[in-house]
Amino acid sequence: METDPIHSEHPRDHREVEGHGIEMPRPTAAPLVLSVGLVVLAAGAVTSWVFVIVGGGLFLIGLATWLGQLLPGRGHMYEPLAAAAQPAPFAAAAERVEHLRVGVPGYRLRLPERVHPISAGIKGGMVGGLVMPLPALAYGALSGHGIWYPVNLLAAMVLPGMDNLPTDQLERFNVVVLIVAVIIHAAMSVVLGLIYGVLMPTLPDLPKPLAWGALLAPMLWTGVSFVLMGAVNPVLQQGVDWPWFIASQFLFGVVMATFVMRHPEAPPLTAAVGGAGLGGLLMALPAMLWSKIFGHGIWYPVNLLAAMIVPGMDQLTIDRLTKFHFGWLIAAMGVHAAISLSFGVLFGLLLRRLPQIPGPLAWGGMLLPLVWTAISYGMMGVVNPLLADRVDWPWFIVSQVVFGLAAAVVVVRSEMVHVPPAGSGEELSDAGEGNVP
Repeated sequence: METDPIHSEHPRDHREVEGHGIEMPRPTAAPLVLSVGLVVLAAGAVTSWVFVIVGGGLFLIGLATWLGQLLPGRGHMYEPLAAAAQPAPFAAAAERVEHLRVGVPGYRLRLPERVHPISAGIKGGMVGGLVMPLPALAYGALSGHGIWYPVNLLAAMVLPGMDNLPTDQLERFNVVVLIVAVIIHAAMSVVLGLIYGVLMPTLPDLPKPLAWGALLAPMLWTGVSFVLMGAVNPVLQQGVDWPWFIASQFLFGVVMATFVMRHPEAPPLTAAVGGAGLGGLLMALPAMLWSKIFGHGIWYPVNLLAAMIVPGMDQLTIDRLTKFHFGWLIAAMGVHAAISLSFGVLFGLLLRRLPQIPGPLAWGGMLLPLVWTAISYGMMGVVNPLLADRVDWPWFIVSQVVFGLAAAVVVVRSEMVHVPPAGSGEELSDAGEGNVP
């Protein structure tokens, strides 16, 4: 048989495969991610450079994913054909056929035929909004500020002058501020719930290495680091910019998980260590970028890392921590290598034993909360920088994750409703207009 010169790498794309099936394009969210990245990137031109970074990252991820789907042998799935049935004998007879008309049900089919109703997103937003304040209230109680502190910070997003109030006044109860905070929280919960209701059924499942290595594991690592720093070195904890810290962990997880998926033939432990080494090299880029943007210089995050093991560094001034010190550099490299490789070994040993994370939970409970946090961080930096400095971002992210998990579960478990065919009006009778011989 002559080989198709154009499709020599994948000769039967979109065509029947040996009479048993057909290869079809695989669904992908890449165009959606790329479009969102362009919108956020354009918003950054008039708001904040944070939007530019987030939008550029989403644009590159969407573009790379889309191009990957176009490579030979990629982006397709095998769809088996139904077994051929023997045609039943029939006798020819003159019949009348019914012509479909515009405006009559059945004129045009709507796809998909079954969807989650809009009410599912509203219910998910309401449930998520009810459980979302729990981590924020827990933070207020554990930090000593009281439960009204996070409530007043939320109201400060729209009430003028509250960003200039001292901390002791933000810890007090105020009925007007409470009403404003409840209104803001309810509106945001319903809007985000609607977004979840629309997006959840359309997003594809994430591969298991990517769901664990790029999403859940960095968030757990960040939580452990936050708690340990608070216990061992509280001064160091205050010097860390946690949104940028999480960006570094996310980059590490993406690179590590991608490396593991790209080398399926390698032993799991070897692939994980290789991915951890590469991810450890690249994860320093967001930290250095953050430090350079805020005027601390590239050595500030290095010295903060060294302060985890070098005694007395937590007493140094910020100006001293921005200077180069060879001993601190060696200490930071040792800590960074040890943590990265330890995390890689743990990932390699546990990955095959971990279950698959359902797509809606991976998207709704982990990835989208990170996107909402990045948008909130950028908006607060433009609208109310003082408020952004007072928000405890690790606890903020915990609240977003709780909301996302609750909303995703409600949406996925909601009923599916049938989408009626396009058109409206009365059905045509057999003898009605449009019947022709």
